[in-house]
Amino acid sequence: MRIGVLSDTHDRIEAIAEAVRLLIDQKVELILHCGDIESPDIIPAFQVIPTHFVFGNWDKDKAKLSAAIKAIGGTAHDSFGALEIGGKRIAWVHSHERHQLYQLEHCDYFDYVFYGHTHVREQHRTGKTLVANPGALFRANPKTCIVLDVVSGEIKPLIIPTKPGDSTHSRPGLGSPGDSSHNNSHGHAPLPVPPPHVD
Repeated sequence: MRIGVLSDTHDRIEAIAEAVRLLIDQKVELILHCGDIESPDIIPAFQVIPTHFVFGNWDKDKAKLSAAIKAIGGTAHDSFGALEIGGKRIAWVHSHERHQLYQLEHCDYFDYVFYGHTHVREQHRTGKTLVANPGALFRANPKTCIVLDVVSGEIKPLIIPTKPGDSTHSRPGLGSPGDSSHNNSHGHAPLPVPPPHVD
């Protein structure tokens, strides 16, 4: 199974549409979004493929975002997500709350941890856990996402070609955050996150 991982889309609808198209071309079956979506208006761009979202520091109105995600059959996981896919434990987080990324990375529980926020693609290993940032679709050059082959463990970066002046929707207003949806509509079991090991 292949999954796509992207982050920091920040309403850039043309870049999002191109990323989704390229991920489908790579035969991904699922997308993980590492946060900073911004507006509910761009959520329908993900309707063509099952997508799981976490929220970042720019995702101000979580109630509206969660409703839009639910409307396309996606799943919202609030500040971090955890799934078992193909026998591998996978977590993803935005990482603006740095303690969350630290705990997920160092708990020696996950096979993969993905994160966003920095807009810089990188990957490294901490113990058994491969940690990777897919890059961003906004304020990144080049704009990137990644494909994980869960069976082989291969991570492949994709460069997203975009036109100058990539269009965006207006920013959402600052609303009251609501509860996120946890409908898990695509059959992947959510995982509990264990407490970090303390020596």
